[in-house]
Amino acid sequence: PTIVQLGIYINSFYAISEQTMDFSLNLYLRQQWRDNRLQYDKKDNNGQDKLKLGDGMWDRLWTPDVFFRNEKKAAFHVVTTPNRLLNLHSNGTVWYVSKITATLSCPMRLHKYPLDTQDCPMMFESFGYTMEHIIYKWLPSPVQREKGLELPQFRLVDHSLNDCSQNYTTGAYPCLEVRFILKRDIGYYMIQLYVPTVLIVILSWVAFWISIDAIPARVTIGLLTVLTMTTQSTGARTQLPRVSYIKAIDVWMVVCLIFVFASLLEFAVVNVFSRKEIRQTRRSSFRKRTMPRDEEIALEQVSISCDCHRLLTSQN
Repeated sequence: PTIVQLGIYINSFYAISEQTMDFSLNLYLRQQWRDNRLQYDKKDNNGQDKLKLGDGMWDRLWTPDVFFRNEKKAAFHVVTTPNRLLNLHSNGTVWYVSKITATLSCPMRLHKYPLDTQDCPMMFESFGYTMEHIIYKWLPSPVQREKGLELPQFRLVDHSLNDCSQNYTTGAYPCLEVRFILKRDIGYYMIQLYVPTVLIVILSWVAFWISIDAIPARVTIGLLTVLTMTTQSTGARTQLPRVSYIKAIDVWMVVCLIFVFASLLEFAVVNVFSRKEIRQTRRSSFRKRTMPRDEEIALEQVSISCDCHRLLTSQN
């Protein structure tokens, strides 16, 4: 079998999407293999070991049929000229480089979102040649990247190399895989999510220091904070796919909403007990006002009964 060595040079990472669960990158795909039919004598090339082949030779030579197994879409760069390089060495070794922009699927686990780390694969597989004809191996230093490469919301922490060869009904096909370890940066979410929700919760607690008689002010603060927190929660969910499991951001938003709702509920409870206490106070004050009058009536009745008793005694 022909040994084909693979390697990549990453120009840029961009468009890492949680909604569509994919990522896009721009890279140089490097391939190297040896074809003994292409050996030549250095003397025929002015003693040079390397011969650069022109554009017309690309379609006349055999090249591996490598493709991205987890590809959603990909394209070669052709502006202003096809971005391909083909070098031939005297021993028949072919060095083939092409510039590609690819969008690849990345099944994401969002349980810890936005404090998550994603593991996104890039799989190179032969489309038509089985392992009886081709064997894939990595080049020395197979994964290189542009110096100062930055991602919008992630950091490229590390990568790992694996063999992903798989058996199909038509045979066993060679496959190599590089997995990118991407850690999400928390800065954006601190500014857009965590800090605003904390401030909303603190604002809802301001109602505790407002007089209980200021019902419009306390109700307004409670309702506004509840509605604002609901809007924040809805906005956070619109950036994510509709997964069935609970995410860390869901727990945070629910806890904040509970605190905000509890402050509104506290006002309702305090208002009920306050009105109950007012009614009891009024009843007790009413009783205190009516008790002297009742005592006067009782004394008058006693006095009348005593006078009647004396009158009857004198008549007898």
